[in-house]
Amino acid sequence: MVLKKILPLLFIAGVSSVAYAEGDAAKINETDQVKTENMTAAAAVQAKIMYVRDDGDYYLRSNPSRSSALKGSVKAGDPVKVLDKKNDFYFIEDLKGRQRWIAVSDIQAHPSYKIQIADLKKTNEELNQKLANIDSEQARELKELKIKYNEVTSELQEAKKTLAAQKSQLDKVTEENSELTNKIENSEQEKQIRWAKVGALLVGFGLLAGVILVYLPRPHRRRKDIW
Repeated sequence: MVLKKILPLLFIAGVSSVAYAEGDAAKINETDQVKTENMTAAAAVQAKIMYVRDDGDYYLRSNPSRSSALKGSVKAGDPVKVLDKKNDFYFIEDLKGRQRWIAVSDIQAHPSYKIQIADLKKTNEELNQKLANIDSEQARELKELKIKYNEVTSELQEAKKTLAAQKSQLDKVTEENSELTNKIENSEQEKQIRWAKVGALLVGFGLLAGVILVYLPRPHRRRKDIW
């Protein structure tokens, strides 16, 4: 009889304990979720890019402690995303997407030489590309100028040839004109000489005729008184 009375009490007590435990678990889970969300929000706010020191590779750890297990390493100069800080350790995310702890002393704020060299190489490549474009543009312009120069030179040579031909023709015409002028002058001189000769001949004939007429015997007239 006593056992029958105790069993219902034990059952009620067990059910109450389970319900209480479930309630506490829900509260704990809710609290953990809030804490996780707060930590995530805080980590998002604190997240920034920093760089592994240049003087070597450094180990990652599972917890923010020197005695914690090693979980790989990061290379010197690599950029990392700092998500949180605890004690003397940063909680970081590396280039491989791993989230681990690393000593604060192994991280530096300014860009590493590796990054600076990469940036300088990129800048150098961009400058070389711009220079190549400039050289290419200048080469194109120079080529166009050479083509124009060759065209102008060719036109000048043709003009010189034409001018030389015209000069030769002018010299020929001038020479022909000079020859014609000389011929005309010679013809006028010959004509004057001919007329002078003709005049001289006429004068000579006149003189000769006068002399002849003077010395020709005249017929005598008969005297009328003889008859």
